[in-house]
Amino acid sequence: MYYIINLSQDGSKINRFLSNTLLKKIEENIKKKNKVILYINRRWEYSSLVCKDCQKNFKCPDCDISLSIHKNPPSMLCHICGFNRDIFLKCPFCHSTNLETVWIGTEQVERDIKKIFPQASIFRFDFDSIKNVGKKKDALKNIEKADIVIGTKMISTGFDLKEVGLISVILLEQELSISHYKQEERVYQNIKQLIGRWGRLGFETEILIQTFIPENEIIKTICEKNYNDFFQATLKERKLFHYPPFYDFARLEYRDTNKEKSFIFIKRIKNKLDLCNKWENYDIILSPEPRKKHNQFHYQIIIKWENIRLFLENIKEEIMRNRNLVVIFD
Repeated sequence: MYYIINLSQDGSKINRFLSNTLLKKIEENIKKKNKVILYINRRWEYSSLVCKDCQKNFKCPDCDISLSIHKNPPSMLCHICGFNRDIFLKCPFCHSTNLETVWIGTEQVERDIKKIFPQASIFRFDFDSIKNVGKKKDALKNIEKADIVIGTKMISTGFDLKEVGLISVILLEQELSISHYKQEERVYQNIKQLIGRWGRLGFETEILIQTFIPENEIIKTICEKNYNDFFQATLKERKLFHYPPFYDFARLEYRDTNKEKSFIFIKRIKNKLDLCNKWENYDIILSPEPRKKHNQFHYQIIIKWENIRLFLENIKEEIMRNRNLVVIFD
């Protein structure tokens, strides 16, 4: 049985991401000695913005992926093309000011659940909690002993636990905020895999999905199990925004410790591609701002076309000679 919980109406005083309904369900299952699984993907460091009135999350106009909120400087950023803008004060769709910034992690959930259920055995299963081989070997034993398991996507693979009475997705839109054109498809697959894993064992498991945007189409699709509609809508969006399988998709990324040098190089590559190619219906997008990683500035170009390998023949020499220039195909 599926339950969709609107966190705008049912957030507890202890933690706005833990609804009163969820806490009640956890208590009921602990009394029955059933296991509880709390799923949350917390490995993403950026928060997102949603409108609680019209149920929209805000996407890049060029890439059709969610914009992430950055605090310094305050902005909304697309992690594919680099598009950025000021943070919305009003929803561009319905003009509501009822906007919500959302982000939560497994450690925060674990801390609050321990306060609420001090007698329960709780195990947090994520990358940080099992960094070494010894901890990985002990993970299955700890999960089997626990009353409540708090986990990331790792929990949905390789574990056939018995008597799971409740599975709760803590905050579904947090996954929707990840900047990738495949993300809605990944969310659909992740949740279906999570739910289906224990559904196969024949135990009556309740599914509770918490969200600030309960009328969002992806949430409806998951609960209504209407994969065909989801598939057809996804294909239409991919064709509209020139994504696979209709177009090839690749990133050219140049990195250097010198920010100006990195930008000059990648700008020269883009100009050469623009001048050499006379084909139609291709997209070349240069990110206006770099990502900084390991003290290097990463500028990138997004390319979408029907045959990118042919397209890249124009800069074959630059690709072969520059080890700091990387081509990433998707």
